[in-house]
Amino acid sequence: MNSKRKCLHCGEELDGRADQKFCNDSCRARHHNTHKNPGEQEIRRINSLLRHNRKVLRTLCPEGKTTVRKDVLDRMGFNYEYFTRIYRTQNNQVYFLNYDYAFLPLVQEGTKKVLIIQRQDYMDRYELPLWPEIDKN
Repeated sequence: MNSKRKCLHCGEELDGRADQKFCNDSCRARHHNTHKNPGEQEIRRINSLLRHNRKVLRTLCPEGKTTVRKDVLDRMGFNYEYFTRIYRTQNNQVYFLNYDYAFLPLVQEGTKKVLIIQRQDYMDRYELPLWPEIDKN
């Protein structure tokens, strides 16, 4: 009895090594990605959103600093809820960092805009007080 082995992902017949489980690397990767636990899938989803946001910021800010209308970022699929860090200035402006780019929501002349800058070294030195009422003591 000669039973044909099949790819664990797509079901296509295999004719390679005796221990082969997948017909190609794409099927292997897809099979393993679909069988990861839900926590791992959520991490992949969020990392994908962060990478997309960084790509949008990098595309719009090739020179290190620019201001664009919010609707430009919206059209490019930017998700304002996902960022990697927060930097608060001494003037209480809040920059949202996405790896090596930061954005600051603004309203100029009644229009929602976003200031985009490349991350600066001084942004690494700021400590955000997580428990300000305790840190004062």
